[in-house]
Amino acid sequence: MKILCETQVQNRLTQANKTPRMVKATLAVGFNTTAKDHNGESNKDLEIILFTPQEKNGVRYKVKNNIEKMFTKFLKDGKATISFKQPAENLMIKCDPIQLKGFLQTLKLGLEGKDSINLRMNIASATAIPQKSQPQTKMNITSRGDYPTKGFPRTLKSLTITGIKLCKVTYDMCSLRNLTTLNLSYNTIEKIPNELGRLALVELNLSNNNLGDKNAWQWMKGKTIQASLKDLDLSANKLEYFPPPLIKYEKLVTLKLNNNQLIRLPQGIRRMRSLRFVHLSINKLESLPAAFNIIPLEMLDVWGNNFQELKEYDLDVKSSSSGSSSGVQNLYNCSPLWLQAARVVCQHKLPYSPATLPWILVDILSEAPKCACGKLCYGDAVLERAAMATFENVKNLVFSRDRLIYADIVLCGAQCAGRKQILAT
Repeated sequence: MKILCETQVQNRLTQANKTPRMVKATLAVGFNTTAKDHNGESNKDLEIILFTPQEKNGVRYKVKNNIEKMFTKFLKDGKATISFKQPAENLMIKCDPIQLKGFLQTLKLGLEGKDSINLRMNIASATAIPQKSQPQTKMNITSRGDYPTKGFPRTLKSLTITGIKLCKVTYDMCSLRNLTTLNLSYNTIEKIPNELGRLALVELNLSNNNLGDKNAWQWMKGKTIQASLKDLDLSANKLEYFPPPLIKYEKLVTLKLNNNQLIRLPQGIRRMRSLRFVHLSINKLESLPAAFNIIPLEMLDVWGNNFQELKEYDLDVKSSSSGSSSGVQNLYNCSPLWLQAARVVCQHKLPYSPATLPWILVDILSEAPKCACGKLCYGDAVLERAAMATFENVKNLVFSRDRLIYADIVLCGAQCAGRKQILAT
């Protein structure tokens, strides 16, 4: 009988390992029918042969009266150890539990002198089981000739296809369930299929494509990719607006939106608390959401945007979400009960989920902007723009030195106490 496994041999006298770690090996057990005793007569000896990359011809261990002890406490985990008397070595085995159990049972039958179909092979002619080639986990395609015509290996964890004018993401790619890194930069992709949202991707590079023209961003709503993605590059895609579903990517660490046509960023970006590196250079931004002042960023790159010279901004009634002067009047009225409830949850940092709160409150808590005083705003909010000398939570800020960065401040009322505090900075 032969099994594929991993083994390590330890010499008990010197406490030295013949290999620094477990190595792939073949273990064979059976009778050596060509063996002879000291009188030159034929003898039938039970032997174990170990084949490793270092010992391709095999190392033979006699079994009868030569096993000091067998350790099988962790057999259910596919682990066992056989201690031989001569040589004084411990053979540590790691294998599929079922195969290992069968191997040890065959060894036991041989020691008891019982017949077994697995012992009828003459072990003297045993050879190692050919090791299967390692499954392919990485593939780089930089020319059309390299593109696989028979599909992608199901074992891929990293796939890079760049600069071959790829125009679409195929279903073949979306079915690679082990994929964690996908790079499709420098192609001509216009749309992404919804199926991509089912992959547990960690890194996704879609830079230098044409996603800004026709993409509806439905694929971004996939719960699987929302929960796993940490690095996203959408640079150079002619984006005119921030993809709305992106604010729900609360585990995203790096976001690259360089060289697009973005005019503004949503206030809801405040919920992306895991962000540490944000690249927004060469866009058309005139201001940034004040939410960037509550996210502890390592890097914020806003060089090459349309930040204007310093000027005073009066209370801008037209910029309220209601779009009319009646919105300002409503600011002095009592807030709806549902908005007051949302504010209480936010103020006291109460735990919540769609299972414990109505959906409207969950949406408000996660996406509505916050006033400078800390209150949630919804509907009739007053928007002001204030020059920010610095963003306190940003360690490295890259911007044009001859421009001032303006922040969009949402206020819960014209007389809000937070207004003076913001404008003072």
